[in-house]
Amino acid sequence: MKRVYLLSVIFVVLLFSCTDRDDEVNLVNIRIQNSTELFFNEVRVAEKDTVYENIAAGEFSNYMEFETAFANTRITILTNSTSLNYFPTEVVSDSLPIGFYTYEISLDEDNQVDLTFRIDD
Repeated sequence: MKRVYLLSVIFVVLLFSCTDRDDEVNLVNIRIQNSTELFFNEVRVAEKDTVYENIAAGEFSNYMEFETAFANTRITILTNSTSLNYFPTEVVSDSLPIGFYTYEISLDEDNQVDLTFRIDD
């Protein structure tokens, strides 16, 4: 009987200790995806002057929180050999709702920065 009680207590504790990343979301969360062959030493997002550091080629950064953010934003990227900039061609005035998002950074055939905005599940 003690085993059943003990297993029940352990099960209940485990059940309530597990949290989904959406459980405590109060702000906009954005990460960077590096879809280039370059190592990003620093990616600076203009809205909050937020800096993401050390994003390897093909990798993601951690999420960072923003009080307000937009689907299209100005970005500055520093690599070992160069500095790259992205300036949005259209201005978006509506800020993003609370949630998880990704700015995917890639380079086109002319080595110009391309930004793709994605809503994460």
